[in-house]
Amino acid sequence: MNSTGIETLTTTALLGTARAAPTFDALHTAEAAGAVIGTAEHRLLAAAALEAAFLAGGALPTPHPRPAAAPDDPRPELPPAATERLRGLLTVRSDLLDEWFRAAARFKAPADLIVDLLSGASLTGSTHRAALLALAGPRGRWVAAQNPAWAPLIEPDLSDDSPWLYGTPAKRRSWFESLRAADPACATARLAAVWKSENAATRLALLEALSPGLGSHDEELLERALDDRSGRVREVAIRFLRRLPDSAFGRRMTQRVHDWTQVCGSTLQIAVPDALAADALRDGLDLRGPRNLATVDAHRLWSLAASAPLSAWCDHDRTPTDLLALQVADGLGAPLRSGWETATACHRNEQWASALLRRDGKVSGGVAEALPHSVLVEHLRRASGEQLIDTILLDALPAPWPTDVAEKVLAALYSAAGPKSNTFRSLTTLLAHRAPYEVGDLFADAATRTDDLDRLNRFATAADILSQRRTLHEELS
Repeated sequence: MNSTGIETLTTTALLGTARAAPTFDALHTAEAAGAVIGTAEHRLLAAAALEAAFLAGGALPTPHPRPAAAPDDPRPELPPAATERLRGLLTVRSDLLDEWFRAAARFKAPADLIVDLLSGASLTGSTHRAALLALAGPRGRWVAAQNPAWAPLIEPDLSDDSPWLYGTPAKRRSWFESLRAADPACATARLAAVWKSENAATRLALLEALSPGLGSHDEELLERALDDRSGRVREVAIRFLRRLPDSAFGRRMTQRVHDWTQVCGSTLQIAVPDALAADALRDGLDLRGPRNLATVDAHRLWSLAASAPLSAWCDHDRTPTDLLALQVADGLGAPLRSGWETATACHRNEQWASALLRRDGKVSGGVAEALPHSVLVEHLRRASGEQLIDTILLDALPAPWPTDVAEKVLAALYSAAGPKSNTFRSLTTLLAHRAPYEVGDLFADAATRTDDLDRLNRFATAADILSQRRTLHEELS
């Protein structure tokens, strides 16, 4: 809208109505102003008021192009019962959401659910953002593009690097993570180009973003990071280099294994240097290990065992089982085994994980996750007592558990002491979420047979969860 008409009135007012009669032809409100009755002065002031009000609050229609239609989603639509189930699970933030999303992976959301999914995904701290967006699908991305508040839910356009060059730290991180997912090597190259110009906090945040897709293309930048002024940056670089056994870092650690250790008969002799060379300090062998290690030698040996490729210890056809059977001199067996556990979890080495379980009958959580499914199941089938009621091993066994294992654990819990303990609660929860559905009847039966109120409540709750899980999958079948 133009202001020519109001400017004409202003000129007439300055000259005075005795010298110039007001004209209203250029006004947006010409018809209304022309209908005003009164003296010239009153008509001019009334016309100015009408035009000012129009300019302040009036608007002419502005045409906007119609957006392209939302892309089609060929997946089948969620059944109505499953849709209502999801609404309820989201409302109470149910522990069954993860299982529901896995079971519903082949479905698309109905149109009337998409806004709710986007609203849930946009909440700060949303733990199911990726699953909600996957269910919303391409139509959800189209809807999100129409609302600026949902802009963070849309994958950035990687052809436009302005967020990386000029954006806020959060936008730079988001753009960089998207590039990392699409082209890991390109992301590393972009980070290497600006490495020196970034502050320590930014270097740390962007270096941590390299975790997915870690590979040989990251080695050069990680080696640079070993010389960083920030200790936290160096620690991340060391942690990532441990995951690259074929790197120069891995070869340096392999050589140190050969220099520091020697097998003499049934004993593994270890000679930790009194003073570390500059290259060993650079590779992090002075970093402190677990808190229960008492001596400097123990911490250094732990760092070596955690950082060296596991193959470095298996010369002369020695297996992990052979190495674990060796006696370790000078009381360094505990830090060495702890370091081996860290490396086993890092590389998810099934052979080492199996050997560690066979030796002691229990392992740490990271090692348990590396166990082959068959080895873990067979161990639990043979176990009894405390070895069976082991939350670490049972937590590593994915659903659905074999029926005989689930029944065995339930039987152990039925007679186990301490139904108020954290272990009892954890195991009944695991059973409820991992056991096959038919165990639900056994849970319900156990609840009616026990005289302990706490045990009854836990068993009845587990039976109810198993029933909900059965219904959940039936609705999605």
